[in-house]
Amino acid sequence: MLTILSVLAYIIHVCEVSSYEMLSPAEVIQIANNKCLLLNPINRGKEIVEMLIELESNVFREQDQLFIGTINVDGFLYPDKSQPNLPNTELFIFQKIIKDRSCLMKVPIPKPTIVPFTGMVNKENIIDFVNQYCFTYKSKNGALSIEGLHREEILKSLFHVSNISNKNIRNIFMHEDSSTCTSDSFENCLQEPQNIYHKSNIPQCERVNAENTKDFFNKYLKMSKPVIIEGAMKKWKSNKWSMKYFQEKYGDNDVHIKMTSTGEYEGVEPVTLWDNHEKFLKKIPREVKAKLPFPDLVVVRPATLNMKFSKFLDLIQSISNSNYKNVSAYLEYSSIREYFPELESDIEEMEFIKGILHLKHLNIWLSDGNTLGKTHFDPFDNFLCQISGKKEVILFEPHDNSRLYEAHIPEAILSFNKTEMTFSRRHLSDSTSLVMSPIDILKPNFQKFPKFAETYPLNCTINEGDVLFMPAFWWHEVQSYPSPTEGRNLAVNFWYEPFLTKEFPCPTCKLDVNPTYRNLL
Repeated sequence: MLTILSVLAYIIHVCEVSSYEMLSPAEVIQIANNKCLLLNPINRGKEIVEMLIELESNVFREQDQLFIGTINVDGFLYPDKSQPNLPNTELFIFQKIIKDRSCLMKVPIPKPTIVPFTGMVNKENIIDFVNQYCFTYKSKNGALSIEGLHREEILKSLFHVSNISNKNIRNIFMHEDSSTCTSDSFENCLQEPQNIYHKSNIPQCERVNAENTKDFFNKYLKMSKPVIIEGAMKKWKSNKWSMKYFQEKYGDNDVHIKMTSTGEYEGVEPVTLWDNHEKFLKKIPREVKAKLPFPDLVVVRPATLNMKFSKFLDLIQSISNSNYKNVSAYLEYSSIREYFPELESDIEEMEFIKGILHLKHLNIWLSDGNTLGKTHFDPFDNFLCQISGKKEVILFEPHDNSRLYEAHIPEAILSFNKTEMTFSRRHLSDSTSLVMSPIDILKPNFQKFPKFAETYPLNCTINEGDVLFMPAFWWHEVQSYPSPTEGRNLAVNFWYEPFLTKEFPCPTCKLDVNPTYRNLL
């Protein structure tokens, strides 16, 4: 039973404290764009009002991610006149709306997900409910929970390349070009291509033996720290994956391949190199163009072809033997489970990560070996396993993505003439890339991208038998090299739901613990 004093306290609280108030549907949407809402229907469960007042005052008062209030469920309609399915419970949560950053056009206002409270109404259960669905970390006394303290420690301890090196891009280029470059003229002095792969003073990735990975979660995963693991593929049966084996076992399988003229994949170049670019630029809606920081650039997507796997194997063998000039073919990020399901029995997940992270994709990568994957990030924790050939991977940390100029970049798709074996630049796409950097790290334009000079590169070169752990959202460029004996480059990678995640493209958004893995805190 509520006492007269508690009811009076409730009335005073509603009047004086802005966060516990009757909200209109439009206000719910407005607040849900920035915060999670814990709501008590005005005509249900009035006995818990006092409890909510106490929780707001003593537990969640400092928690910016939560808004406590009340609504009238009768006739509750969103601004677009749609009616949500409100649960018949004493409490429910409207979760924070995650902004759709993938589309630059105006889209319908998204609706928050509604979660009903179904437990016994008490302080502890409500706190647990809010923590679970509003992604907060509070204990019943208002302090951070054990999980919250662990999360705080993780975010304070993330690995930075500057922890092990004082060599940023500015230092690296000035050191080897000191005769012509000074700090005052740096943006103007580097007119010739500066191949970062030829720089000797870039710090190297840490290497560990697979036997020393028992504490992988604490030393690498939760710190977002790249590392090369040696000996992790010893039990694999992939040594039988010869070109002959592939021909005999999978030659009749259909595959989807990518092709370019130079071996460069997903590079960025001026839109003026493309046919009809003037017409293309004119048709971009004004509201979209205003959100494109680099409308003068395009990400060049490779041409695509469907063919029998045997034909692809013959093609990359011919390219490797120099029978074809100005042609590169790549079977990249192709699903093993979709195209070659039997191969999965020949490989194993890393024991130190199996059962901890959730596997999303298992891919195979195969080419003649002379390919360059341009600078980008993947929203997955990545274990890249090198079977044949070598990959030189240059990484940049994801803690200040304004330095890599993270943004939407228009896309273009190469066309390929199978008869003449030639490429053309005709198809400018309406879509944009979300994960590519506009910077060519082989010949960076420091006048256009001055912040790039402050990045700290890390060289993580992997050879046959090595596994590179690339944490999610780390920028990377990958130069592949063929096996001297096989004339190919072959790798497998495991993409996992990331332990640390962020919204993208968003150069100012920071990594945070993925709510999927709260159980690991």
